[in-house]
Amino acid sequence: MRRILLALSMLLLADAGFAPLNPPEWIKALHPQLAVLSVAAGDPDGLPDQAVLDELAGITLLRTDQNGWIKVSTDGAGMMVQVERK
Repeated sequence: MRRILLALSMLLLADAGFAPLNPPEWIKALHPQLAVLSVAAGDPDGLPDQAVLDELAGITLLRTDQNGWIKVSTDGAGMMVQVERK
């Protein structure tokens, strides 16, 4: 049986962008409008993985190491996004 997934409004990436937990086919199938990545600046493990970033090309990406805090809210019809730094 084949499942068809609908595009998401927002995807919170797993484990600071660790590739095995964010496989490219998963990101491609979900095709989010916005991806949020919680990762420390200068992550000691070198995260996020470049393969994950490559797969997110063309998708709006907000990162805590670059944007600071990120707040996403919705009223059921639209999505509002606020960040600490642009």
